[in-house]
Amino acid sequence: MKKVLIIGAGPVGLTTGRLLAEEGYQVDLFERRDHIGGNCFDYHSAAGLLCHKYGPHYFRTNSDELLAWLSQFSDWIPANYHVRAKVQDKFVPLPISLATVEALKGRTFSVEEFEHYLAQERVAIEHPQNAEEQCLATVGRELYEAIFKGYTEKQWGISAKELLPSITARIPLRFNRDIRYPSEKHQVMPAQGYTYLFKNMADHSRLSIKLNQEFCLSDVRAVESAYEFVICSGQLDQFFEYQKGKLPYRSLRFEEKISESEFVQENVQINYPNDFDYTRTVEIKHVTGQQHPLTSVVYEYAQAEGEAFYPILSLESLALCDQYRELARQEERAQCPIYFLGRLAEYRYFNMDHVFLRSIKLVNQLLNKEIVKV
Repeated sequence: MKKVLIIGAGPVGLTTGRLLAEEGYQVDLFERRDHIGGNCFDYHSAAGLLCHKYGPHYFRTNSDELLAWLSQFSDWIPANYHVRAKVQDKFVPLPISLATVEALKGRTFSVEEFEHYLAQERVAIEHPQNAEEQCLATVGRELYEAIFKGYTEKQWGISAKELLPSITARIPLRFNRDIRYPSEKHQVMPAQGYTYLFKNMADHSRLSIKLNQEFCLSDVRAVESAYEFVICSGQLDQFFEYQKGKLPYRSLRFEEKISESEFVQENVQINYPNDFDYTRTVEIKHVTGQQHPLTSVVYEYAQAEGEAFYPILSLESLALCDQYRELARQEERAQCPIYFLGRLAEYRYFNMDHVFLRSIKLVNQLLNKEIVKV
């Protein structure tokens, strides 16, 4: 039987593993944590509340095909992904839209008035070189300093001037009053949680999962003769045993508070760009659809040490990452190829649906046929 080794039981590992198992491969999947699902893992607390262990995960996609494929493993409920930022005594909708500036200014704006306001506030920077310049060129100084500047410094631990413009460029600017955080066609949540979805995805006779199992390059070398190829979704520098040095990541600390009330916040997420040490508070019950007399609010603190969550994208980090990407390209050309996919393995930020879609695309390419249309 053809065998494949997969490192990491998150969205990449479970999607590629499931597809390859259905195509007749024996899949050996190794996960360093004690659970599957990666950072999307959710669980029920002792009080029975459905919690997202590693911060909120908001599934959205424009792909009908992806949603149809995932629907084999879960039903879905509509999700209200509403995010606000606390600016002085106001809670303003994000991303920046007509509704945002109206909440800040306390009056109604027409589209023309909003465009005029932005034209006055924007800084003329034709080719932004960093995240601060990108914000100044897009939304202007007032909105940048009120909503982005402090949040960015807390979240990343460095000035926006030191980050690549792509960090903030991914946040849309809207000329309407749509207060939903994403804009994709489908904005839904797995009806019984992400872990339920991933457990169903993992339920295949040719898919074997071993938890609490770290796998680096030297571990692969010891067993690679048994496999046709390897897919790695783990941390890139860690996989190569830090041969070129450590890539910088930002980590998070979570502090949970249980309240004896149905809800505490008016919406799922509140950002705090200018107040407190924490970056945001999340009351996930707003989107899980759970009926429960208690609620949980999680306070997020960004920090330098701990679990790797977000790649810190700067010119220096990308220069180091390029050295690791060259090592990765060499492994893709080896007799037993290793393919690197996902946020940690590619040192890039992806939305969840992009990770699923890229995983499906990789399997389609490896098998040279369209297993799932994407």
